[in-house]
Amino acid sequence: MGSMKNVKLKVKNYGLISFYIFNLSFLIFNCLFLGCAPKAKYLIENYSPPQIIAVLPFNNQSVDLDAPVIMRYLFNKRLSAVGYNTIPLDEIDEKLREMGITDGGQLAATTPKELGEKLNADGLIYGDVLEFKYTTLGFYYARTVQANFKLFDSKNEKLLWEDERKVSNKKFEFKEIGKAFALQLAEKGLDKALKSPLKEESNGVVNLSIMTLPRR
Repeated sequence: MGSMKNVKLKVKNYGLISFYIFNLSFLIFNCLFLGCAPKAKYLIENYSPPQIIAVLPFNNQSVDLDAPVIMRYLFNKRLSAVGYNTIPLDEIDEKLREMGITDGGQLAATTPKELGEKLNADGLIYGDVLEFKYTTLGFYYARTVQANFKLFDSKNEKLLWEDERKVSNKKFEFKEIGKAFALQLAEKGLDKALKSPLKEESNGVVNLSIMTLPRR
């Protein structure tokens, strides 16, 4: 009798485990493919992708002078990869210099319509780097990138899309604190030398935001 009860209990437990696994798999599937994709902060109704987009120089509110250049490059690269027709950045910069504009902070002096006509662009991406930093405190480091992006129709100057993302990574190293501290300083110096600080976090912000922009 005891052995029969054990068999029944094992069968029952197996059934419960199978039930939970099935439901968990179903939830993961829904999350990945149906309901958990990031949503834009704003998306105009009946959105129609602009034919040609110019990714303008990004404004910088962080303390890192390289941040707007890096984020703009990554955003333009990713936007092209998902099917949008973008104008080469050097071509944009050359025409903006003719207007006396050399960085994102000066874009407020003109209008989307004027920029669109000058650049022959139907859509304009404005970017604002809000945070771009990492902190090293011996056994602890934190990496954070935050940015806001907007897409305007250059002809009617309407906001078509807006999104804002923040990606942070934090890590504690309780073992071999001295070695961890030295390693983190070395990594920070290497990042700067390669002109690609916070690469993982920067790509995370850009990729998550562009996921909210409908594909062409």
